[in-house]
Amino acid sequence: MLLSTTATTAAKVLGVVVLSIAIIGAVYYIQMTNNSNSGGSSYVELDPPDVTGPISPSSSILGQYTKAAVVSNGEPCAVIGRQTLEKGGNVIDALIATMLCDGVFVPQNMGVGGGFFLTLYNKSSNNVVTLNARERAPAAATQDMFNDSSQASQIGGLAVAVPGELKGYHEAWEKYGGGLSWRELFEPTIKLCLEGIAVNKHLQDNLVSMKDVIFANQALRDIMVINNTLVKVGDNITFPTLAATLRVIADSPIGADELYNGSLTDAFVKDIQEAGGIITKEDMNNYVAEWGEPVVSKLSGNLTMYSMPPPGSGILVGFIMRILDGFVQSATTDLQITQRIIEAFKHAYGRRTELADPGFYDISKTVNDLTSDSYILQTRSKISDNSTSQNDSFYGAIYAQVRDHGTANIVVLAPNGDAAVATSTINLLFGSQVVSKSTGIILNDEMDDFSSTYENYFDVPPSHANFIEPGKRPFSSMCPTIFVDSNGNVRLAIGAAGGTKITTSTAFVSIQNLWFNKNVKEAVDFPRIHHQLQPMRFDYEYGTLRSVAKGMADIGHTVLRRAVTATWGSCVTAIARNGSIVEGNSDFRRPGGVAGF
Repeated sequence: MLLSTTATTAAKVLGVVVLSIAIIGAVYYIQMTNNSNSGGSSYVELDPPDVTGPISPSSSILGQYTKAAVVSNGEPCAVIGRQTLEKGGNVIDALIATMLCDGVFVPQNMGVGGGFFLTLYNKSSNNVVTLNARERAPAAATQDMFNDSSQASQIGGLAVAVPGELKGYHEAWEKYGGGLSWRELFEPTIKLCLEGIAVNKHLQDNLVSMKDVIFANQALRDIMVINNTLVKVGDNITFPTLAATLRVIADSPIGADELYNGSLTDAFVKDIQEAGGIITKEDMNNYVAEWGEPVVSKLSGNLTMYSMPPPGSGILVGFIMRILDGFVQSATTDLQITQRIIEAFKHAYGRRTELADPGFYDISKTVNDLTSDSYILQTRSKISDNSTSQNDSFYGAIYAQVRDHGTANIVVLAPNGDAAVATSTINLLFGSQVVSKSTGIILNDEMDDFSSTYENYFDVPPSHANFIEPGKRPFSSMCPTIFVDSNGNVRLAIGAAGGTKITTSTAFVSIQNLWFNKNVKEAVDFPRIHHQLQPMRFDYEYGTLRSVAKGMADIGHTVLRRAVTATWGSCVTAIARNGSIVEGNSDFRRPGGVAGF
């Protein structure tokens, strides 16, 4: 069936990579003994050792229902989504209400100062649409604006791209919502902002990792520090300024446009500019969330996959799934399964470097290749069960990878069979670390998702397709995805958080659920594996079988195990249909909420 499940106790540190910001957990190297003949590495025993059989399931909840389900990142937020459905709201109403709540419960990952991608399925019409509400570069942005300081793309006003979150909510509600009023969607979150939320462990851990940043930033300190001490699990925090902003938007006949072209705009723009940003009132006025067609992938078992087109990564999920369809199921050992999946990941990430916002760069050849039957067969034929390449160009890579960060994923399945999956982000933890004084909105640092103009550490040239241009959206790993069967029933609705691991985690969990017959919790629990080509390294979680980890090293992969006590860095939320039962699960790696009826 493949590998095993979860994590316990502590691992010996053999190597640690520490980033300047947004470190949730340290990464520990297994070994680095290169074999110059194979280009690979030898396996080294660890403490605790890799497992030889399955381990215990996680403590996450498997929600089982008959009609509808909601999976969120903040535990109470799924309940708000369920209550929205029970009151007569439709799938979009429930999604927006849940996302507003999540923006308060996981403010370090998402919120109205960021942007999102949405994949929306309507069962009665068997139609799927996507919504691109990702942030855009300001009109004054230039290709070389961060050449003097890469940190400026991560911290401060210059890092802020024009947010799309609220505009996207309003666009989605106006076109497809309306079971409940616009105001009703905001009421639960406004109440939470005023009465306060209980700090959870995920937020506490993130605050501890950024303690110095929080104490040095008065706006964040005002929210996250009580009596000169960082808030901890169970402490109550409030967002009164944000509550007032949401109240204005909820009550206004122009809704989200109060922020983009209304009473809130001037002060909001002034806040960004005073922090060093270049966003103007015109940038806010001109922001548009764009509807589009999904990437469609036909799979065996009469399944159809729908996901987010570029600048999202749904096309890469489809490419991976189509390479492996039938191929991974025919493998006879755990090692073969792992090798085939990892090589598919590497080929996908090789072509990832050519993708970008199609409104600014012609990516038609890459898109045609990634969706072509002949190219997929050709790629599959290059995958060997017994060897791997250490050469980026073998996998089609000609540019450096861009790493994105953060995010949160929300999934809703309504009683009528409609489904919505949205992945939202402000990028790094607490985004740009800029909080708008007038609105209480934590602002994104999405400008960091564009490619730099200089070669990376490995002397690999940057992807000019993803260079900064005014109005452009940066490429993203986000890929909200829905699988539908031949009867029009949603089989799996899924997405993930966690930067460059989003795409591989979405594909990997889908494979476990759809092709290896695991229920949604078993699939989400299952120990993850990852490869993004740069660095040239096979990453795996504790719980992966020793025979697999050692076997991958023997094949020629450099192998790295995540520290037992560290987070994997990518968290999946998913809803699956298992016969007549609707099942939902929020990843134990970053516990959230599951609710339904």
